[in-house]
Amino acid sequence: MELIYKINEPIASEVSISGGKGASLAKTIQSLPVPDGLILSCQAYQLFITPLLSEINCLLSEKKQEIEAVSKNIRHLILQASMPEDLIHSLSSRLNELQLNNTALAVRSSGTLEDMPGAAFAGQHDTVLGVKTLPNLLDAIRQCYASLWHTHVMLYRQHLNLPHTQASMAVVLQRMINVQENEAAGVAFSVDPVQGSLSTVLINAAFGLGETVVAGEDPVDEFLIDRKSFALKQETIAQKINAIVMVDNGTKILPLASAQQSMSSLTAEQCKQVAELAISAERYFDFPQDIEWAFHDGKLWLLQSRNVTQIAPIWTREESAERFPNPITPLTWDMCEAGFHSSLNFSLNLMGLPSFNGKWFGMQDYYIYGNQNAVSLYSNRLPTSMMNDLPTLLKSLPEIAQKFSWVQELPITWMRDLDKYLISIGALMNEPLQDKSLPQLWDYVQRINKLGADYFLPNIAISLTQRSLYSALMALLKLFFKEEKYAHTAFDNLIAMSETKTGQVNAELWTLSRYVRQHPQLLKLITSIVPESIMQEIEVCDPHFHQQFTLFLANHGHRELDFDAYHPTWLDAPHIVLTQIKAMADLADDKQTDDPLGKKILQSETEFSIISDAPEELRFFLQEIIRLARVYTALDDLEHYQTTRLALPMRRGLKALGERLVIRSVLDCPMDIYFANEKPLADAILADNPTEWNQLRHHIYQNKAGYLKAKSVTPQWIYGEDSCNALNTNEHQLKGLAGSAGIVEGEVYLVYGPENFAEFPQNAILVARTTNPAWTALFYRASGIITESGGPLSHGAVTARELGLPAVMGVRNILNILKNGQKVKVDGQKGIIEILS
Repeated sequence: MELIYKINEPIASEVSISGGKGASLAKTIQSLPVPDGLILSCQAYQLFITPLLSEINCLLSEKKQEIEAVSKNIRHLILQASMPEDLIHSLSSRLNELQLNNTALAVRSSGTLEDMPGAAFAGQHDTVLGVKTLPNLLDAIRQCYASLWHTHVMLYRQHLNLPHTQASMAVVLQRMINVQENEAAGVAFSVDPVQGSLSTVLINAAFGLGETVVAGEDPVDEFLIDRKSFALKQETIAQKINAIVMVDNGTKILPLASAQQSMSSLTAEQCKQVAELAISAERYFDFPQDIEWAFHDGKLWLLQSRNVTQIAPIWTREESAERFPNPITPLTWDMCEAGFHSSLNFSLNLMGLPSFNGKWFGMQDYYIYGNQNAVSLYSNRLPTSMMNDLPTLLKSLPEIAQKFSWVQELPITWMRDLDKYLISIGALMNEPLQDKSLPQLWDYVQRINKLGADYFLPNIAISLTQRSLYSALMALLKLFFKEEKYAHTAFDNLIAMSETKTGQVNAELWTLSRYVRQHPQLLKLITSIVPESIMQEIEVCDPHFHQQFTLFLANHGHRELDFDAYHPTWLDAPHIVLTQIKAMADLADDKQTDDPLGKKILQSETEFSIISDAPEELRFFLQEIIRLARVYTALDDLEHYQTTRLALPMRRGLKALGERLVIRSVLDCPMDIYFANEKPLADAILADNPTEWNQLRHHIYQNKAGYLKAKSVTPQWIYGEDSCNALNTNEHQLKGLAGSAGIVEGEVYLVYGPENFAEFPQNAILVARTTNPAWTALFYRASGIITESGGPLSHGAVTARELGLPAVMGVRNILNILKNGQKVKVDGQKGIIEILS
């Protein structure tokens, strides 16, 4: 690594060399109007700081010193230290080379930790403006280095559990844009993160240098610009008192004339130019951008660009209704939320996307809502634009192969790490609990949760990649078929027979149902299920079936009836599984599937035809996309199957903890522990006194009352907007998402949960909020599927395609619109439901 790079050197775009800010500028200058300059690399900082580390470590080890004193002493040490002669010589040479001697420069800190997941270091380090001479530059560089040790920065590193000496810093020396008091500078967002509008550019501006705006301490003008038309939608003109301008020795604050104070700092044309620049930066980085800009002598400059990774949420059920169809108990959500968001940022970074610093999912009135603005920010990041035409695609193949090589590697590394997770689950299930104290039981639960969080880290990447591969495959197929419907048919043929774990489990259920069908006495017993004694009665009635069913539960009993661990698994509620087997047993032998051999032949023929017709140089890429789409279909299903194994030790641990709290009269029944929030529960266990236990009891049963109330209502589709539940207002036609091709007419039957399974009529059209693998038996009885949530990748859609059932997904409010026995026509390819009676 060199000590100093020019900003426009491609290698300077590495964060490890130039820090977050410097790397962004090095990328941006390649195609956007960025002022030139130099970057002192992180190697330069290491050269400077290494002789001081011994003394810094001594200061850090002084336990009696307050952090403010430690910070002050380290910064004093840095500000008094000499610059290495090699660095001074190299800097002087580079300044001469670029003719930047006696030129006003902005000296900006650029930390290496600024872009870490969950970190928000941007703006916490120092910037020095208008620096000209070499001695003043060296002082400014030392000031930037010292700012790495500000008290608030050190506290923030401690909050993130980051070692202080691991932090490093580059420094950007950038030619200043000499903005005058009658010219403007400021910031702009290519989307509006404050109001949560993705159709608006937000601009803040003031007269003079942009530090007035960036510092946030003075009034600034605000402009909202429409992204499509660039029309000025709204402006708020502030009473601006001062402007910061450059002078010989740096900058100064200049009072504005009274007439100028209430003037707009930007014309409508300038607003359009800034908006266009912000959108250009977004297109260049392929992500919404937060930019700093400045006008001087009629030219607009881009001074900095960073990703927008936080935006005002719009909470909807769009992304969450399928995963979380029912209310969630507070403890389940508290223990899942942190792990989910860790996985989200791990997965986004793996995919080459910036971290998201807000919440993707959140609980509102015991239902889980998704932040639709976050979804929109990150969706469709696969380069499908490269697939609009064959010449562009062929030209882009090397770039796609390089950028997405991790897609081929992820299934291999995930399977490699699976064994450790499964072995740990086994160890936890065999760990004795009876002699553990309350704190030890709580530690047991926390260890289960950490195991789940660690295992789950790459799992969101699997789901997001599956979605992206489906989009890529569909984009490719549209290049080969003039009519879109043929592309959809080809897609279904290529994907329908993916080998999934759910398919394997369903096949085992089908085999058990064939045995039951052949034994009338066993069938009669299962028909009159008494949940409490059914296993004992089966053992007496048919020991062979009892043995096979027990083995099935041992292998797959962790499968959930609901995401929430509060609800029993198959192992805890075997009567639910027997109800499915009974439903299958009522079906003739030819109802299992829609000719699997024929589908496999059709799949092979479709693939062979498409590959043969493709240009030779595209064939391997096309075949790999098809292969990976199938791999990720199976992997996404397997990941979910293995994730649910956590439910068994978690329910075991929390039940044991709940039983202890029943003895202490904190709970009425052990499973009520799920209505505690995590922190009050942990605090009460730690304190272990009557006051804390009484407060916890009140808290738990207040939550339980809210949860039971939530179960009795249909959640708002967009939180806070009741009217949005009535999206489908056409009396005779409802619109959803295409799930599985085909057309069927029939009577509907609404299923709210496993309690309705037994009554589901043969050949009815299944209507549900969502489905999961526990619902598969109903698919064999159904003639079509309609769900309130989900899309082409949902369990309902995938299973419907496997069985050749027409399916329409994501029909908002469907459970309130249709009634049992109504006749409808389902068009699974168009995503339309026609109400016939």
